[in-house]
Amino acid sequence: MSVTMYAVLGFSMMLILTVVLVSGKFTPSIPMIAIPMIFAVIMRPNFKDLSLWVTDGLKGQVSNAAMFTFAIIFFGVMMDAGVFDRIVGKMMLGAKSVTAVCILTVLATMIGHSDGSGATTYLIVIPPFLMIYKKLNMRPLILMCLVSITAGVMNCLPWGGPCGRLAAGFGISATDILIAELPGMIIGLICCFLIALYYAWKEKKRGAGLKEGVQPSQLFSEADKSEAEKALLRPNLFGFNVILIVAVIIIMFASGLPTFLCFMAAAALGLVVNYPDAKLQNERLKSYAPTVLTMVSVLFASGVFTGVLNNSPMKDSMVEVVSGILSGSTTAHVNTVMGFLWGPLSALGLNHEACAYTIVPMLQSIAAEHITPLQAAASYLMTFVPQVFVNPGTAAMYIGLGLAGIEFKDHWKFTFKWAMLICTVCFAGSLLVGAIPF
Repeated sequence: MSVTMYAVLGFSMMLILTVVLVSGKFTPSIPMIAIPMIFAVIMRPNFKDLSLWVTDGLKGQVSNAAMFTFAIIFFGVMMDAGVFDRIVGKMMLGAKSVTAVCILTVLATMIGHSDGSGATTYLIVIPPFLMIYKKLNMRPLILMCLVSITAGVMNCLPWGGPCGRLAAGFGISATDILIAELPGMIIGLICCFLIALYYAWKEKKRGAGLKEGVQPSQLFSEADKSEAEKALLRPNLFGFNVILIVAVIIIMFASGLPTFLCFMAAAALGLVVNYPDAKLQNERLKSYAPTVLTMVSVLFASGVFTGVLNNSPMKDSMVEVVSGILSGSTTAHVNTVMGFLWGPLSALGLNHEACAYTIVPMLQSIAAEHITPLQAAASYLMTFVPQVFVNPGTAAMYIGLGLAGIEFKDHWKFTFKWAMLICTVCFAGSLLVGAIPF
């Protein structure tokens, strides 16, 4: 099979998977397994190669699956114990309007994503804010959208994975890349706040907000809970649970320990302290099982997709074909053209590692007379990365979807246009201010 044929298969697989996921006709795990396997069969690998492709992809998701499983248990225990009811009740005293809640969502995501981890951001921001959104009759889709686009822009930080891989691919400083793309990042964050204000206006038109005569402190009263839910509350352990939550966050940010290990220890400690009875522990675990099973199956299924795409001849062939097309054309504006294309390619599921280590350096070498490695890296970073949490191959996104109770197709249809707008405006703004040459 020729290089061109492998490249066509690669781009076709990404496009078909995105279309099928957006259609919503299947649960995500089915097409993520079936479509890559069909394309793998077309390439006719031997059983050993196919096994290696898939196994390598699955290995990349093991830590994500472990982290997600125990994070769901941990936050489930905290919710059952009533911790978030009291925390969110206090937050509502300072966020009495729909507008304030939307702005706080963006600010909380900026803070939560300061470690560069999308999974951690969703786990920290979604659970408490989801309660506020529901109480104010605001759509959870907006919460997922605002967190995703803000985390996407913040993912450009030097200690985030994308910037680090680019720095390694080019052999340059990640901090220097940040300085080069800082105008675009600032523009992107401004866009996030403007989108938050837009949806606050839309939600108020829908009737969202505090009902007349209702005080913020009344939104999370125990009177709204069933007897079974009241039995799970642990008001006497509120102080312990808050300290545990803060400790987990600090340890994740400061210790360098794997996120899944932090949540494993926290889940075990939180469950034992709040519900010391073995029977009650089993009941709590069973109540979390549906969410865990659904999302872990999606994570492993996405491992099949990324494994086949990254380890088969498709990825290298795609790079070679793109290089051939561009090398034969005028190179003066290659970076500008690609700057406006990275967003759509990201949303289709194009692999970031392939871009950071091979495609972007290759494009810069083609247009070396017109653009420096720093400018090429910044152009890619500000346009590809903001789309990452709409990318069907991004595992962390499914954690957010599971926590918010949202289907991928709904998230994609709702958020894609905004992520695309941010990518375009970031890059266009950087061109206008001269940070990136035209």
